[in-house]
Amino acid sequence: MKQVLIIGAGAIGIALGASLYEQNMGVVFQANPNTKKVIEEGGIKRTGLFGDISVPAGKVAAYGDLQEIPAGTIDCVLVCTKTLANETVAQQLAKHKEIFTTDGKIVILQNGWGNDTPFLEHFPVEQIYQARVITGFARTAPNISNITVHTAPILFGSLHGCDVACMEPLAKAISAAGIPSETTEQLAEALWAKMLYNTTLNPLGAILHLPYGKLADCSYSKAIMDRLIQETFAVMDACGYHTFWGNAEAYQKDFYGKLIPDTYEHRSSTLQDIEKKQQTEIHTLNGCIVSLAEKHGIQVPTHRMICEMILTLEANF
Repeated sequence: MKQVLIIGAGAIGIALGASLYEQNMGVVFQANPNTKKVIEEGGIKRTGLFGDISVPAGKVAAYGDLQEIPAGTIDCVLVCTKTLANETVAQQLAKHKEIFTTDGKIVILQNGWGNDTPFLEHFPVEQIYQARVITGFARTAPNISNITVHTAPILFGSLHGCDVACMEPLAKAISAAGIPSETTEQLAEALWAKMLYNTTLNPLGAILHLPYGKLADCSYSKAIMDRLIQETFAVMDACGYHTFWGNAEAYQKDFYGKLIPDTYEHRSSTLQDIEKKQQTEIHTLNGCIVSLAEKHGIQVPTHRMICEMILTLEANF
């Protein structure tokens, strides 16, 4: 794997771009005009946990449009945009398939479930991979990403039983640059573990304007989270999905005993979106749970309420 295209020069994209550059991989970005200009003039920088990496101006290219990228040069595309952009990103990549090398891959690094659906309309399953990311990144400047929290390695894998060996160079390079990463044969279980965590904490933290630890400290918000967890397990059971815990009670033990303490001060990405008056990813988080529940005739009133409250906040931007 020689050259990586990062679509989405946000907090995750910049941090991974700096990491891969440090390990002598070619890195190019597709970015909006403002970010493109900042990267071209000032380079990129990763700060925070795992040490600082500075990439001088001119060492990573930034393109405004995929048609500007030379044909046959991209071994891997990292999709680091918000899920709202997936339809557009998938269509643009399909329109410019010539940029890929023969074995070029697409790796989706996003919150939620079902994010590969738009890409599978244009590409074979063998080309689509995903990653579970629970490291915290914050964009402190247009070209700077600060790593704020880390609880487990980034996991790269396939939801379609494809060989994950092709992801090894990517995982090893990111690990060598300081961010623990590895491949997995249990990506679905890992993504549902993240769904449990995210759909319980992320939007609720935004609604109540509280960090994760404070949500667990209060009996009222804890009761809401307990219901969210129970509803998610009911949907998983109906759909035939599995994770690393067999039931809600087993998950809650680790959730309150380890997962929340590790991210006690974390402010959710949904809260950050709300504060910036940006559309959130609620449709691929709690909205996904509601959609799956409807298909199986299951009632998930708490998830539905969370969705309605976030959408109300969005409607009043």
